[in-house]
Amino acid sequence: MIKYIKATLILLTVSLLFSACENKEEKIEIKESIKSVYITMPKINKDKEKRVFNAIASSNNQIKLSFKVQGNLNYFNLRNGDEVKKGDLLASLDSKPYELKVSQVKYAHSEAKSALQNAKSIYDRTKKLYINQNASVSDIDNARANYNASKAKVNNVSKELEYAKLQLSYTKLYAPISGYISSKFVSQNENIAVGTPIVLISDKLVDEVSVHLPESYINKIKKGDDVKVTFTSIDEKIFDASISEISKFISTNSKTYLVIVKLKKSTGSIKSGMSADVSFSVLNQEKQEILKVPSNSVLNDKNGYFVYILEKRNNKYFIQRKDVTIGKLQDDGFEIFSGLQRSDLVLKAGMSQVFENMEVTIGNKKEAGS
Repeated sequence: MIKYIKATLILLTVSLLFSACENKEEKIEIKESIKSVYITMPKINKDKEKRVFNAIASSNNQIKLSFKVQGNLNYFNLRNGDEVKKGDLLASLDSKPYELKVSQVKYAHSEAKSALQNAKSIYDRTKKLYINQNASVSDIDNARANYNASKAKVNNVSKELEYAKLQLSYTKLYAPISGYISSKFVSQNENIAVGTPIVLISDKLVDEVSVHLPESYINKIKKGDDVKVTFTSIDEKIFDASISEISKFISTNSKTYLVIVKLKKSTGSIKSGMSADVSFSVLNQEKQEILKVPSNSVLNDKNGYFVYILEKRNNKYFIQRKDVTIGKLQDDGFEIFSGLQRSDLVLKAGMSQVFENMEVTIGNKKEAGS
C-alpha cells in the first residue's frame, strides 16, 4: 500500500511538472506572438524644392568684334582658344583704297590752304587800298567773301582728311581686352561688309553661367538667391554661386527666361562654353504644411496609396490602414497631401509582415518619442 502511494505521488509530481512546463511554453508562445515594429512620426515638409537645369559657362565680359569699314580681309591668323593681350592686332583689311583716299584728301587740303593764303593776301592788300580810297566797297566785299570761303573750304577739307585717316585706322582690328578667342566667324581673304562679326573675344576670367528657366519656375527665384553649379568636365567640384540677372522677357523660340548665375569663386579650369548644371533650391510657400513620410512607408494596391499606423487601445497598439494622397517623391520621402495627421505613428519597416488589427509593440519607442 505504501509503495502504491509513493508511486502515485511520483506520477502526480511528474504530471504537475509537465503541466507547469506546458503553461510556461504557452505563455512564451503568447508573448512571442506580439510583433515588435518600428515607427516614425510624419514631418512637416519645410524642405526646399530642388531643381537642376543645364547651363553654359560664359565670360563676364565677351565682345563680338567687327570692322567699321568694308574691304578684303588680308590678315587673319587666329584660331579658337588663342590667347590675346589688350592691344594685339587681330585682323586687318586691305588698306590701299583708304590710303589712296587719304592721299587725295591731303592733296585737296594742300590746295585749299594755298588758296586760303592767296585769298588772305588779296584781302589784306584790298583793305589797304580801301583805306587809301584806292579800292571800292565792292572790291573789299569781294576780297572778304573770297577769304571767308577759302577758310571754310580749308576747314571742310581738314575734316575730310581727319575722317579719311579715321577710316584708314579702321582697317586694323585690335584686341580691346586681354582674353581668349571664343569664336571665329570669317576666314582670311573674304570680302567683309561693315559690321560683319569677325571674332568673339572673352575675358580670361570665366565666372558666369547662362541658364534658361521655364515660366513655371521663374517666379520661384529672385536676384541674389544662392545656387550650386557643377561642370561636366570638372569632377567632384561644386561651385557656390548666386543669381545676378533674371530676364524680364521670355524667349519666343524656347519659351524660357534667361538667367545669369555668377560664381563666387572661379578657376582657370573653367572655359567659356563649358556645359554646366545649376541646382536651384527654393522654398515653396504653398507647401509648408504638407507632411512627409519615408518612401518605404508608403504602399499601394488596387484601392490606392496607403500607410500603416498604430492605433492605441487600452494601452495596447494595433495596426490600422490609412489611405493617403501623395505628392512628389523627394530625397527623404513622399509628400503626403491628405490622410495623415502630425501625431500619427507610421510604420517605417516590416509592412509586409503585419495586417490590420494585429497587436504589436513599438521597438523604437524612445527614439520615436511616443
